[in-house]
Amino acid sequence: MAGSSGKGSQYTALMLLDYLHAPLVGFYLLGALTFSTCTLQKAKPISHKRRRISLSLVFTILTTHLAECLYYAGKSAADTDYEAPEHAVVHCLGSILLWAPLSFSLFKTEKLFWHAYFGAFVMEFFVETTLCLLGGIAVYPKGAFEEGPLAFSSIRSLVALLLMLDGFLILMQKSKETGTDEEGQSLLGNKPNASEAATPDSGYGSIPQDPAASNSDHDDDDEEGDSDRDKEIKEAQAKRLKEQGGWVGYLKGFAIFIPYIWPKDDWKMILCLVVRGLYLIQGRVLNLLTPRQIGIITDKLSLSTPVMPWHDIGLWLFYTWFNSYAGVGILDNIASYYIQNTARERLNALTFRHVMSLSMDFHTNKSSGEVIKAVEQATSLNNLIELVFFEVCPILVDLLVAMWYVSHLFNIYMAFIILFMGAIYVWLGIYFTAWSQEKRRTYQEKARFESTTIYEAIPNWLTVSYFNRHPYEQERYGAAVRGTINAQWAYLFRSLGGHSVQSLVMNLGYAGCCIFAMWQIVYRGRSVGSLITFMMYWDTMMSPLWMMSYSYRHISSSLIDAERALQLLNTKPTVTDPEKPEPLHLKSTKVEFKDVDFSYDPRKPVLKDVNFTAESGQTVAFVGETGGGKSTMLKLLLRAWDVTAGSIQIGTQDLRSILQSDLHDAIGVVPQDPTLFNQTILDNVRYARLEATQQEVEDACRAAAIHDTIMSFPDKYKSKVGERGVKLSGGQLQRIAIARVFLKNPAIVLLDEATSAVDSAIEAQIQDAFRTLSKGRTTFVIAHRLSTIVDADQILVVDKGEIIERGSHAELLERGGKYAELWAKQTAGALSGVNSKAGSTFGDGEEGGEGKGPLIDVTPPEEEGQGRSTGRDGGVDGGSGEGVERRKKI
Repeated sequence: MAGSSGKGSQYTALMLLDYLHAPLVGFYLLGALTFSTCTLQKAKPISHKRRRISLSLVFTILTTHLAECLYYAGKSAADTDYEAPEHAVVHCLGSILLWAPLSFSLFKTEKLFWHAYFGAFVMEFFVETTLCLLGGIAVYPKGAFEEGPLAFSSIRSLVALLLMLDGFLILMQKSKETGTDEEGQSLLGNKPNASEAATPDSGYGSIPQDPAASNSDHDDDDEEGDSDRDKEIKEAQAKRLKEQGGWVGYLKGFAIFIPYIWPKDDWKMILCLVVRGLYLIQGRVLNLLTPRQIGIITDKLSLSTPVMPWHDIGLWLFYTWFNSYAGVGILDNIASYYIQNTARERLNALTFRHVMSLSMDFHTNKSSGEVIKAVEQATSLNNLIELVFFEVCPILVDLLVAMWYVSHLFNIYMAFIILFMGAIYVWLGIYFTAWSQEKRRTYQEKARFESTTIYEAIPNWLTVSYFNRHPYEQERYGAAVRGTINAQWAYLFRSLGGHSVQSLVMNLGYAGCCIFAMWQIVYRGRSVGSLITFMMYWDTMMSPLWMMSYSYRHISSSLIDAERALQLLNTKPTVTDPEKPEPLHLKSTKVEFKDVDFSYDPRKPVLKDVNFTAESGQTVAFVGETGGGKSTMLKLLLRAWDVTAGSIQIGTQDLRSILQSDLHDAIGVVPQDPTLFNQTILDNVRYARLEATQQEVEDACRAAAIHDTIMSFPDKYKSKVGERGVKLSGGQLQRIAIARVFLKNPAIVLLDEATSAVDSAIEAQIQDAFRTLSKGRTTFVIAHRLSTIVDADQILVVDKGEIIERGSHAELLERGGKYAELWAKQTAGALSGVNSKAGSTFGDGEEGGEGKGPLIDVTPPEEEGQGRSTGRDGGVDGGSGEGVERRKKI
């Protein structure tokens, strides 16, 4: 009895090891590889010659398992009463599933996490040796090699020993020093040297980029193709992975999004999450119960005296309804949309608010399209969480349940048929995706070129018309479309070919499973209902295979999109509000520049030791050649940038001690090239003070000498101005911008060539309005037409970032310096025009000739004529134009 009991326990141990062998080794290898990948451990480069020994030994183990399966199949075919031990067959089939991909990885991969493979070899040796000993003692007590399975097990034990020893030698082998060859270079690139680091590399706005990014050559596996920007994002992703020490630290960086995706304070969001969780649970249950109920109905209908199984039919109808959109599915969809929309609202608001709070250096360096894309794709992390938790994880649960259920319906061999078919299906999906990726990349590049062609042609329609290049642009766009179509066909041939092969594998697997089920019905007494259940359950088992084939690309794409948003949020403004801001006091609008230095690039100073004071109510004018630093002074006054050295004060307060919003409320700006929203004139003027009434808007427009022109338009103040104000002439644009400042009524006014596009008559009206506006206000003016600033309290002549002269108009003329030289040149040009009797000037007329006037117009305003003009289509009414006007001088 004792001996019999010992044999029984040994046989039980043998059975358990047979069942657990492949899962133990496989899960260890998978876990070790996953850990190594997540912690960014360095893979060991192993030459193909060195791997050949290991590969041949692994292939020997694989071959013995295949031979043992054939042994059992042949013996079963020869002897109908013989039934192969299930545990032994499962051991062989599981080992084939393990060693086949392992052999492939040893053959294809040059760099391996070898410690993981070595650990698997050690486990293989000890488990296989134990199985061999137990087999010899418990199953084959006669010893010898009379039984084939014992012989195969003995061979595997010996080979596993050799494999373990060979693996140890490879593990102990030192890696060669990294050379200069391409294969030995780091994927993350080398650190830049000092000279490279000194060169600004503007990438994503003001985010510094790794200089190696431009030279990297990474494949883009996401569905958007392989764009240069995606390469840069992947480089930044790889760099942050390295800095964070692996994927765990990397993913922690996205934790800042979690409160916006699933906020704790939103009870509706929590309720929706509970609904989604309950739906997932019931879905897993009903996915199993529904086909099972069909099987039960089939079995009852197959009886020799069938009866109508109303109870079972009722249950089947209830299961089907409850799990459909007509049942609780609609609640799950409502909850899903609420979660997505709430997260989208919060995340987009977060990124948009952050972008708008960034400093001018970001907005002058940014790619608008890339920033807009980053804002729009901020919800990609929500999509990633949705994909992982509500699609991938439930489907994996379905796959595990399916494996158990089909084993229950028939036997475990059915599960292995599905596993083998699934493994081949997933491998084919990965292989054909990689095979077609090059063609897909070409197709995406052609598609982007097609989009670029049309986006270049349509906005530049005027240029196309000027040069009569309509046929050329049509041919260019047609060639781009044909190129895209041809590239798409090349991609589709590979992609569709892969899909067809996968479909063939799926069909063969389905046919094999059904034939095996029918064999079980005929020879093993299984019910017909089991076959029907299996056929109904097929789609539930197959959907995980498709998801496993393509989820990596979706997850990778979502991470890339989320990386864009994360980089955007990690970009900090260079101009920030103080931690303890002071309220802005406007009792005095005195502005003082004290020892101000500034540079956009440390290597090139823009302003040097600038000192001046503008008393309250004074008008200060900046004159000088283009590029001297005049506009920069106004930008510094707005705190678009902070000074490099020195300070700027309003009253007695440093600009850096007050809130930027308070500063911007106190200052009104008329830029040289104003832009408008594609809204009505009323909306554009009211943008300066949103609560302003219609009458206040009209008064502001009268002060800016634009009201009469607006009233001549068909829709008057309701006229839309077009994108960036393209329907208005240059002079009309500037007067709309001036009207905004009148409506805002600020304490300080900045005018950057604010009357450059108006004629003398209109300019005289605006100057009168500015005199009224400037009373009690400090005004700064940049002017190239010196006649517009002769009444300024103080004129500053700026040259190469320095103030070289200062004083009133008369004082500077008397001094005979740079200002006097500029004045002489302009008056000489004007007098030359008078002497020629017919000068070519750029005039501004309300109805037909609006444009730029002469630098110094000596013609009395009342004697100006409105001559023939050509140029920019001026005015919403179609009457004004900015162009060349020929007129006589009196």
